[in-house]
Amino acid sequence: MENWPQTFGLIELRKKTQADHDFWHNKEACRLLTPEVVIPDEIYDSLEEWKRRVAMAAAVGLTVDTAIIAGRAAARLWDINVLSDDPTVELLHTDGKQAGARSTWPPGVHHRRNHLSSDDVVTIHGLRVTSIPRTLRDIAAWHGVLDGLVSIDNTRKKWEGTTQEYLSGKLLSGAQFAGKARVREAIALSISNSASPLESKARYLILKSDLTGIETLEPQGEIIVSPVEEYYVDFLINDWIAVEMDGYFKLDGTSFGKTDEMLRKERAREVAIQNTGRRFIRAGWEHLRPGWDGRIPLLTLIDDALRTHPVPVLG
Repeated sequence: MENWPQTFGLIELRKKTQADHDFWHNKEACRLLTPEVVIPDEIYDSLEEWKRRVAMAAAVGLTVDTAIIAGRAAARLWDINVLSDDPTVELLHTDGKQAGARSTWPPGVHHRRNHLSSDDVVTIHGLRVTSIPRTLRDIAAWHGVLDGLVSIDNTRKKWEGTTQEYLSGKLLSGAQFAGKARVREAIALSISNSASPLESKARYLILKSDLTGIETLEPQGEIIVSPVEEYYVDFLINDWIAVEMDGYFKLDGTSFGKTDEMLRKERAREVAIQNTGRRFIRAGWEHLRPGWDGRIPLLTLIDDALRTHPVPVLG
């Protein structure tokens, strides 16, 4: 885990004495994250939204005396992808301890009532967080299969050895708990080569759809164009429909090079794949949200391809 308090320059007010004249003189140049932790405006203003949520989780972690950072906030601190943008920091307590009345909770903090063993707590850089297995379990149990799948997919991609068997042993063993069936399903649907939350959500929607005609769904499917030219697409359906999921960052002009150059490369790649006789579908986040008729555009595109074109024999 990265040393987030240091990375963000977080300052604990309760550790500042009156003798620290420089800090108190320049306090107005800092933003209050919690009643006890501030961050320099210069750093905060430079952060992307997702990093601001990480900073908030770290700030809360520095202020709680008995609680443990859990759920999505813990995943953010572990640098594990989460699906939701909800910045709420979820907290748990060990050994039967409970939080005070809800009216005493600070804004943006939610205490949950679940059993948590001290064996599932890790302390790093002054932050107490749930272990990675417990974090994954809680996300799926509390927020559903899809949320759990996104985080489990990312964990499996980041850390070798986090197989379905390993995760089942870590996340499902022991006493019964609410949401266990959701955790089991998220593990069963997970893979180790999903490149992003966008791909994980798209795959989930395809797998859970009632589309007819899907015989195979290959993530990171290989398409051989020539003996010296091959491409990988996010999904290859029936070895014929190539699906590419494009996130917002892909054409931001920095992540993959200049935008115009990226567009030319993407177009050349798309044409090369189409020239093999395959159908090419390009989609983004907007294609995963239900339309006015309740239908999901990505599934409509795939359904149309399956219905209007017989699957050719390629080779």
